Amino acid sequence: MKNKLSTKKIIRINTILFFIGWLVILLLGSDFPPPIGFLWAIILIILSDFIQYKYLQYFIPQLRKKTKYLFSHNLLFFTMSSALLSLIILLLRYPTIHSLTWIENGIWILVFSILGGIYSILFYFFNKFLLYFIKKDNH
Repeated sequence: MKNKLSTKKIIRINTILFFIGWLVILLLGSDFPPPIGFLWAIILIILSDFIQYKYLQYFIPQLRKKTKYLFSHNLLFFTMSSALLSLIILLLRYPTIHSLTWIENGIWILVFSILGGIYSILFYFFNKFLLYFIKKDNH
């Protein structure tokens, strides 16, 4: 029972911090007041937060069990998800694809993938940290 409660607590912390963190980062990079198009960024944050919420339901129990290759699987998940997101953004901005060279499009996807990989490492260790301290509080 304690594991289930601590898992929910960790997922809640992740979900709230992810939303607030990305909202602040995007607000810092936008005009003030943000343009109406900023709503699309908020929708993207909510969608990404939901996907991460679902992933955490699988990830936290695996992290608790110290599943072999979890770090690698996590790295692969976030790197590939970021590559896919960058490709979707390029496709939604279809005219932009044609104005850029293949190398520029490739760099765009590569940068997103690298950022996804960096995020996955932070995500992994942040959740190990949370798991350690929540487990410590429960004893």
